[in-house]
Amino acid sequence: MKKVGLISILIAIVLQFTTICMAGEKVVLVSGEWAPYTSEKIEGQGFVTEIVSAVFKEAGIEVEYKFHPWLRCEDMVQKGKAFAAFPYMINDERKKIYDFSDPLAKSTGRLFYLKSNLKSDVVWENYEDLKKYKVGGTAGYWYEKAFADAGVKLDLAVSDELGMKKLQGKRFDLLATDELVGWTLIKTLFPAEIDNFAVVKKALNNDELRLMVSKTYPDSQAITKKVNEALQRIKANGVYSAILKKYNISE
Repeated sequence: MKKVGLISILIAIVLQFTTICMAGEKVVLVSGEWAPYTSEKIEGQGFVTEIVSAVFKEAGIEVEYKFHPWLRCEDMVQKGKAFAAFPYMINDERKKIYDFSDPLAKSTGRLFYLKSNLKSDVVWENYEDLKKYKVGGTAGYWYEKAFADAGVKLDLAVSDELGMKKLQGKRFDLLATDELVGWTLIKTLFPAEIDNFAVVKKALNNDELRLMVSKTYPDSQAITKKVNEALQRIKANGVYSAILKKYNISE
């Protein structure tokens, strides 16, 4: 009995020490440029960043944000140099390497085009139907493999911004990107030409965005549990809805 009691005391001390460490140290989070979801260059650093900040505040955990190119973000998370990168979608390849939080927001992917370049909406059911078009995208994004498996050759840019510039310059017919991101780029880059752009009626994808969590970061499972619980609380108390409303985004 004495041995069992001593073990219980030691476990309690370890748990208390872990909690103190979590409270006393800032958790490192990494992200990239993907306005309006997240950006180092805009007020509030994007609406998903504001949601993440509200979640960690509710959880009582201090955070430190670092903005890097996406591939570097992924490498930092994989190596345990950051707790999580955001916002990311789940796929089979990522699940082998990372853990994920509960959903933070939603993303709808679209195919953008210039009205002067394509005279009518693009009708497609499967990716194979897009073979007859020149399709652009951003290197490293989820759709690379999906298009490649379907035999669709992509013209890949290093960023969404460059991809939109190439679409405007008629370097290709269609640009695959998130709907909110695409329209934000158009309004920023070509404010006088907004009416020249359109999106294909059929969505490219509808997915949930999450924290992509390191499996090697200290206390990552305990932090993720706290984060998921805090996320549910800010959804219940109206904080989550208020952030979306601030950005005119439908819940």
